[in-house]
Amino acid sequence: MTNQPNTSLDSLYTLLNKRRSQYQISAEWVAPQEQVEELIEHILQKTPSAFNSQPVRVVLLTGEQHLAHWQLIEDALIDIIGKERYEEETAPKLNSAFRSGIATLLFFDDTMVTKGLQEQMPLYADNFARWAHEVQGSHQLLAWLGLSQLGFGCNLQHYTGMVDDKIKELAGVSAEWNLVAQMPFGKLPADNTLEPKEKRPIDELFKVL
Repeated sequence: MTNQPNTSLDSLYTLLNKRRSQYQISAEWVAPQEQVEELIEHILQKTPSAFNSQPVRVVLLTGEQHLAHWQLIEDALIDIIGKERYEEETAPKLNSAFRSGIATLLFFDDTMVTKGLQEQMPLYADNFARWAHEVQGSHQLLAWLGLSQLGFGCNLQHYTGMVDDKIKELAGVSAEWNLVAQMPFGKLPADNTLEPKEKRPIDELFKVL
């Protein structure tokens, strides 16, 4: 008997539905750290990129490094908008959805990859930076889906352009890496329920000819 391919997309749809921005997370590994590391390694090795350039870099911050990262963000925000406004507008979410997690993924773009490609293939030079930015989304979505499947709650943040040099120093990475996003994650509350998100009508988004 010939094995027929499984053409059901139910498991993919279930995973896509499970992925949500979660803003109540706590500092507990609901799956082993090693499994998270394996997930990220697999994503970095298998996600396609323009000319197989692989410009995405990821750092997993745990323990004190995770806490120190969000302390840098907190200090920067207080300097920029003032302590009173920070406490009113941002502190609740930073304390319940970012710093409160068990770890944070930092997503970087290695700008030396793009510069090298621009030199090698000047015909496409204007496109490489855009392509490098686009592939960030692929990696971030896959990480989000994978972490959700492992049982973590996570969200995606873009606290960039404030203390990037200090963040890179904390992470021990090259000055040529450009910080793109942060993904804090952790354990979800037992009573976690979210209302469905309102979406645009599909006929505004998808067309078949």
